[in-house]
Amino acid sequence: MIRAGIDIGTNTALMVVAEFDADGTFSVLDDVHELPRLGEGIAASGRICDDAIARALGSMQRFRDALAPYPDVVVRCVATSAMRESQNGRDVASLLSGVLGHPIEIIDGAEEARLTFLGSVGSAPTPTLMIDIGGGSTEYAIGVNGIVSFSTSIPIGAVKFTERFASERPISSAFITEASETVTSALAPYREHFATAEHCVGVAGTPVALAMIDKGLASYDAQLLHGHLMQRRRIVELSQHLCSLSLSELRAIPGLHERRADIVPMGSVILHASMHALGIETVEARTTGLRYGAALAAQV
Repeated sequence: MIRAGIDIGTNTALMVVAEFDADGTFSVLDDVHELPRLGEGIAASGRICDDAIARALGSMQRFRDALAPYPDVVVRCVATSAMRESQNGRDVASLLSGVLGHPIEIIDGAEEARLTFLGSVGSAPTPTLMIDIGGGSTEYAIGVNGIVSFSTSIPIGAVKFTERFASERPISSAFITEASETVTSALAPYREHFATAEHCVGVAGTPVALAMIDKGLASYDAQLLHGHLMQRRRIVELSQHLCSLSLSELRAIPGLHERRADIVPMGSVILHASMHALGIETVEARTTGLRYGAALAAQV
């Protein structure tokens, strides 16, 4: 059976198409990455802007084209922070759904965390903490054997923090400190819930981009990046370097997409601040995530 999972986020729109066997194993047929940045300017206006909608419509058409060879595909499409927080999110979801040809479900932070954990951690027997740094929110979940015991979503993300703290480059140390303290404060009520974690995985663009830089790769390679381990002190080093660069210098980093380069510095601040706040020393980058969880949970 062929299923597809689509994740429409604040910065990216991602789709995976996979063929599932009866025992739950699967093989990936297609993995499509788009960067429409729906969340551009939402913090200031409260609405998804026309330019972002136009970019997202193009992404939905490309998804539809990619699904065309699979007429019997079962699709679950979910939308996250940008659509659930914007005033016109439901209207935009309806518009995009019309082009995609499948319904778009706006999910809350708890469901986002559950599906991302399912897609990135799965049924691992070790108590695992998942950190999913999005553009508009960051999700945290802990679980074991495929069951999430606790999750939370905080309205802090790489796009939001870039617009708030990184209007000038290099990013000032005062803004980096303020951003870190904002993360620490947001996570303070939840630290005890994650204290049993024996392993940590980092999901989405920021951990994967940091892994790519850490490994010195000139282009994205899921096989080489998935499972790459990084110490918190190394993430701090990479973060300090990225925050010290101009936009042109960031965009010149090999393999770092120009529509992601500007937000990775603040994403890295969120990651190391999260690890510090939750007492985590090592994180494993995972290239899977919400879209995989949506595919796994797609209704037959």
